Amino acid sequence: MRSPFGIPGLAAVLAGLALISACASHQQSGGADATGRGGSAPPAIDGCFTGARGTIETVPDTGGGTLTFGVIGAGPHVIVLSNQSDENLCSWLPFAARLAASGYRVVLWDYGGSPPPGELTGLAMRLRASGATRLVLMGASEGAKVSLIAGARITPRVRGVVSLSAESILRPATMVVHFVRRLRCPLLLVTADQDPYGSAQAARQFLAAAPSQAKHLLTVPGSDHGTALLAGRSAARTLPAILAFVHRVLG
Repeated sequence: MRSPFGIPGLAAVLAGLALISACASHQQSGGADATGRGGSAPPAIDGCFTGARGTIETVPDTGGGTLTFGVIGAGPHVIVLSNQSDENLCSWLPFAARLAASGYRVVLWDYGGSPPPGELTGLAMRLRASGATRLVLMGASEGAKVSLIAGARITPRVRGVVSLSAESILRPATMVVHFVRRLRCPLLLVTADQDPYGSAQAARQFLAAAPSQAKHLLTVPGSDHGTALLAGRSAARTLPAILAFVHRVLG
């Protein structure tokens, strides 16, 4: 059919020009989506971590996707903070700033689409490849379980693991104590005596199972769970103990 403008195929030409324009626009933007795929990091993580706080980086995860993480501070002594299931990395920011002020490089990250212990293991390997000579894994609730499991897997071994309110089972059915029995690095377990999710009982089990001689259980009064142990009344005891542990194992 002849174009109503009297030029055959005008519609096809215009469609081709639109396609070329779209491709050029995508190339100028770097071809990255909001998650940082394609080699570009997003401008912020979880709405709280921006370039003003530190650097934002992306790495491939073990399942073929991308992990995005924030870094505060610099240096070869690194602490990786892993989230509890109902929070993102924003919950760590006040504590992370304190660690960075003490001279450590602090890594905050959100879980991707693969099993978190494998993601953390892969992240630790990449951090070592980028200059991390000493690593401490620290997590809250789910992140504490992830840290205990990954800490038993990573070789060479990490310098220490700090667990805030780890429970006995990482869903769907991983018994954390099986990995704690292979965890030979220094270990600090922190829990509240009235923890509503069974962390106090689990911490005693982990303390008995861990083969390291450098292990300690700190139990505080109350029912604070996970990162809540770093604030309020609990903080008066937990923060000095954690900072002393980190200083001892990282220097």
